[in-house]
Amino acid sequence: MNGSGVTTTGQGAVTAPPDAAGGERGAEARAPGVQDPPDRANAGLAAARDALVAHGVAPSDLRTSQTSTWTEQREDGPRTTARLTLRATLRDVGASGEVVRAALDAAGPAGRLDSTSLAVGDPAPLAAAAREAAFADARARAEQYARLAGRSLGPVVEIREDDGAPGPVARVLAAKATSDALVVEPGSQEVRATVTVRWELADPADRGTASPTA
Repeated sequence: MNGSGVTTTGQGAVTAPPDAAGGERGAEARAPGVQDPPDRANAGLAAARDALVAHGVAPSDLRTSQTSTWTEQREDGPRTTARLTLRATLRDVGASGEVVRAALDAAGPAGRLDSTSLAVGDPAPLAAAAREAAFADARARAEQYARLAGRSLGPVVEIREDDGAPGPVARVLAAKATSDALVVEPGSQEVRATVTVRWELADPADRGTASPTA
């Protein structure tokens, strides 16, 4: 065997339906004075939180993500705005539209839907499957080049994962308001992997010692 080798880059992608809906629900109130807007925003957010819990959202999946108050000087006097935001993770994607609508209704005029996205809660198995697919792709390319050269693949001497490969792609919630709920189209989430692998090349007589095909 000589020191020759072949280097190939493989790509893999795996998709799965999202199983969690995350996002932020807010409450905002604006009025003259300093104390009234925070009180109204807090009451709206508390009502939204209670509605989320009543619809099965675990308290551990809720956390406050923003609390802000500011005052604007206007011709008719100062006006204060209070904004509170609650980040929630909904584990039942199918019911997420109904749950979001219930939270907004409970918050009343102060309620706000800031953002919602869909994702796979545990992307690690998808990432592992994507890496396997990428490695298999790299091997198939290398085997083709080895055959074209009249050689066979020897052992792997280097593996390099492309850090620039996209990770889990969060899908923005596709929703529209109806009289009863939000219509959710969950779609699917894709995880990709890219790997570069270098093999030694074996002479035809060394085929029996080549690494097995995955």
